[in-house]
Amino acid sequence: MKSPSALAWLLVAILTGNAAESTPTPPLRVFCYNIHHGEGLDGKVDLGRIAQLIKDSGAHVAALQEVDRNMGRTRRTDLAKELARQLGWTAYFSPNLRTKDGGEYGNALLTALPVSAWKNTVLPQGRPTEPRGLLQATVRFQEQEIEILTTHLDSDRRDDERLRQGPAVLAALAQLPAGRPFVLCGDFNDSPKGPTYALLAAAVKDSWGELYPNETGFTIPADKPTSRIDFFWTKPSLLKPIKVTVLNSQASDHLPLVGEFVLPPKPPVR
Repeated sequence: MKSPSALAWLLVAILTGNAAESTPTPPLRVFCYNIHHGEGLDGKVDLGRIAQLIKDSGAHVAALQEVDRNMGRTRRTDLAKELARQLGWTAYFSPNLRTKDGGEYGNALLTALPVSAWKNTVLPQGRPTEPRGLLQATVRFQEQEIEILTTHLDSDRRDDERLRQGPAVLAALAQLPAGRPFVLCGDFNDSPKGPTYALLAAAVKDSWGELYPNETGFTIPADKPTSRIDFFWTKPSLLKPIKVTVLNSQASDHLPLVGEFVLPPKPPVR
């Protein structure tokens, strides 16, 4: 027969184990922002306030659009590298537009998480316009590889270029390893009533729309927002959105988003 003290320790161990199993797993936080080359509504380029927004959000990854490197308007600064320095993170930047004087402009991913691979996919163009790309990185979070992808689709009022680019984005998702969780985010330059949104929504889920179907979630213009063109997209069966927040800031002409995502529970080991 076990002694009372042994039974007490056994009970503590069982209760402790159950408590550990029921402790919720912290979500993956992704910060998404079209930074307008760091220029706010006051006309000032100020990376410090953008870095502070990222810090305050508690994000693990920042997905940024309209990022300069070696551009005259931003004093030849590598914006992604400088933001990463202020955060103590690592920057992954790929240009889609190159200027004659050596400037570069594109998307960036910043994170302190381990990154095993990253690449940029140039999106198709049907007519002369600003080149666009899809930047993606494989990060490791809670012992799981997760793909983070960000893009900035064509801004013309016509839909033709976005309707060329949307299928290329979906093709990149289709090439991911089976079962790989992902977050696709960025400035899609199309509203929930637009044809590019409809094309994407046939394959992936708009996180804001899933969580808050009766709320606007407007992201532009930053001073008096009237439209939602910045999105998080996932497959909830692989990575479930639990919260999306539109932050209030005038550090750009867009408002930043913060998304929180959780992995589905693993099946019990028998």
